[in-house]
Amino acid sequence: MFKWVAIGISVLLLAFFAFCYVSRVSERYCGMVEGRSILKSAELDLAKNGHCTAPNSGWSYGYWLSSNVVSIGGTQYQCFITTTNHWMHGEGALAVTTNHELIWLDSKRPPKLIAPDYRPPIFPPRF
Repeated sequence: MFKWVAIGISVLLLAFFAFCYVSRVSERYCGMVEGRSILKSAELDLAKNGHCTAPNSGWSYGYWLSSNVVSIGGTQYQCFITTTNHWMHGEGALAVTTNHELIWLDSKRPPKLIAPDYRPPIFPPRF
């Protein structure tokens, strides 16, 4: 009897830890989706009004005009608008270039181009 109880508890613990890990991956994906929409909204706002309006104080992100120049694979990219949100957990920032390409500016690793169909990987702990 004790053996079955121990197995049941072990399975429940394993399921709980798996759920926690997968929810973290889901948070990273949510941060990427939210970041893309924030950048697109800021770009449209800038093109329409000539300036970016301040984000609502209740929102979980901030964006700012950027003048960073990053080099990826020998090609230089001029960042235009950069954003962060609470889903990114301080791991970096998402930027859009003047050519409308997304770049992940990691806080510990080199910058990386983000494809339109990008989804964060399940196993690596960072974007």
